[in-house]
Amino acid sequence: MMPIDPLDPAGRPEYPPVAPGDTVDRLGGRDVPDPYRALEDADAPATREWSAGQRRLFDRLRDGWPTLDAFRTAMTRLTAFEHLTSPQLAGDLAFFTVRGPADEHPALAVADPSGARRILFDPHRHDPTGLTVLGGWTPDPTGTLVAVQTAEGGAEEYTLRVLDVATGRTVDGPITGCPYGNVAWSGGPDAFYHVRGGPGGTSGARLYLHRIGEHPAADTEVPGAAAPADGPDHDTGHDTAGDTDDGPAPELDVLLGADGRLLVAATADGLSSGNRVRIADLAVGTPEKPDWRPLTALDGGWSSPWPASDGLLYVLTDLDADRGRILVLDPAAPERPRTLVPEHEHEVLESFAVLDDPGLPVPLLLVLRSTGGHGRITRHDLRTGEPLGALPLPGTGVVTDLTFRQGGHEAWFGYSDPTTPETVHHYDAHRGTTEVWRAPGTPEVPAVLVSELRCASPDGTGLTVLLTRPADRPTGPLPTVLQGYGAFGEPQVADYYAAALAWAGLGGQFAVARVRGGGEHGEGWHRAGMREHKQNGIDDFLAAARALHDRGLCPPDGLGAFGQSAGGLLVAAAATQRPGLFAAVAATAAPLDMARYELSGYGPYWTDEFGTREDPEELGRLLDYSPYHRVTAGTAYPAVLLTAFEDDARVDPLHARKMCAALQRATSSARPVLLRQEAGVGHGARARTGRLAYFADVLAFQAEYLGLSVHSDRF
Repeated sequence: MMPIDPLDPAGRPEYPPVAPGDTVDRLGGRDVPDPYRALEDADAPATREWSAGQRRLFDRLRDGWPTLDAFRTAMTRLTAFEHLTSPQLAGDLAFFTVRGPADEHPALAVADPSGARRILFDPHRHDPTGLTVLGGWTPDPTGTLVAVQTAEGGAEEYTLRVLDVATGRTVDGPITGCPYGNVAWSGGPDAFYHVRGGPGGTSGARLYLHRIGEHPAADTEVPGAAAPADGPDHDTGHDTAGDTDDGPAPELDVLLGADGRLLVAATADGLSSGNRVRIADLAVGTPEKPDWRPLTALDGGWSSPWPASDGLLYVLTDLDADRGRILVLDPAAPERPRTLVPEHEHEVLESFAVLDDPGLPVPLLLVLRSTGGHGRITRHDLRTGEPLGALPLPGTGVVTDLTFRQGGHEAWFGYSDPTTPETVHHYDAHRGTTEVWRAPGTPEVPAVLVSELRCASPDGTGLTVLLTRPADRPTGPLPTVLQGYGAFGEPQVADYYAAALAWAGLGGQFAVARVRGGGEHGEGWHRAGMREHKQNGIDDFLAAARALHDRGLCPPDGLGAFGQSAGGLLVAAAATQRPGLFAAVAATAAPLDMARYELSGYGPYWTDEFGTREDPEELGRLLDYSPYHRVTAGTAYPAVLLTAFEDDARVDPLHARKMCAALQRATSSARPVLLRQEAGVGHGARARTGRLAYFADVLAFQAEYLGLSVHSDRF
């Protein structure tokens, strides 16, 4: 394969000027240059002027991309259907979110036993500016009240309100400064446990008991919920969350059995470090001062416990099981857990559902597993774990959102595949039937061919790449976008992806590489691409790129790379190591200066995943792949689109600004380096219009520099 030839340097855009500085940090016994440190200050006049110039440059070039309107239209059509989530059951009501074909945000809905539904909370009605999004929501066990969390302007902190289900009126709150989720009703509509502080906040996470009708300032702080990371694990009578000087404060999650008796708290120091679990029987002590007991038998892994109506605790854990297993333990003797469902040889255990209706001949455990991003659900005897067969599925796609009614006989789950939007299915254990619960409607999907490409990384590790291309072009080279992620154990799955369908529908090929660092094959696959092994995931992505070239699936100058968040780091690292493989690279909201990533945003919580600059050996590894530090003057870099969300609390936009300036000064290619900046949004959920506009911009950019021409007879 020949490298991509740079275009005439005379065609380079005129970039907004910024002079490199002479800042050099002395870290780990080495000098680490940081020539664009000044751009870290978003409010500095020089940064504001430079950013405004970057906006003008991006707008001018984007307005000349001929495929932009076609991608806007395609993305709109491919997402114009009603989307529902699996329900949560409380009383005789089902709670779920729904987004209509033209709605900007999902809304919270409730349905009665007849199936009649109504909207309880519509973010757009609550805030017509469109800046408020619905986060977590938890009904009390009776279905009388529901706790709703919202975030504004991309913020990572949530505001909690309590709605009366019968009327939809707000009857309690607001409670501010909450992380996502973390609401546990105390067996009825009178009180709940919740968490305030932690990531996105200014202090460590702490557990509170809130009684309906009381002011949040009167909430009782519940001591002892957060287990300390080191040292003896005993209840000191004080909540240790946020009190350590070593690293970030722990995250805290809490849940309570439907009978309001067994309280469970899980503490994690980071997204890759495992967690520690404590339980308290609320029949002992008081709700304000539970008698906490550590589940030390679970230390060393990620564990997700569920207190069932039979009084036992069922736990999904990767402790001594990279692909997960299910344990059952008696809270009265938690030191002796029993393996109920062992680790599978190939499949990753994702979640489970307990169906223990007394009227069932055998109480059931439903187990959701996946392999390579494809899911299946199996039935087991809850008492012994014995397999009892599999639930029928529409195909080999993705299964998500497995929910169930505590003490009941029903379960719900979402199913999607590359051409089928997520559809919620209902399983009835009494009848032994599985059927569609709510259909999402049928969007106009182009005729595509979906397949998997198999290749190998340089160390021999086998890889798969999911391919989506026009059905009438089963072979031969097509302009190709290669996407990857490879971090935090998050898998790349074969689900309905409008961006891939839009690209394939308009004549290109969309590829998704499943690289190490993700969760496609369990925790071992994740660890093989994290921290000191991060280069493995980058090598995997480069191997996928070479395979697409070598097998004639893309033109020599027709391969692009695309990644978001940690995926943006992946593709930027790949492009700075092998720029000749790619004609265009789009990296969104990505950490790119790996010598300083842990100093801003959520960086302190990611040191388990990437490593820390405080360790000289780890600093060396970070600098080896840090995209910002690998930029080399005089290199013919591909076209680059860096996207930054100005209210991003997880990845500070400073990364995109500094990387943009470095590449613009260094590249010898005429292909442009562009910075797309978007105000009023953050790292997570956002309005539909803005999301579609973003994807249209990214795809039109790729089309412009990969040579994808859109013909009128195509989708």
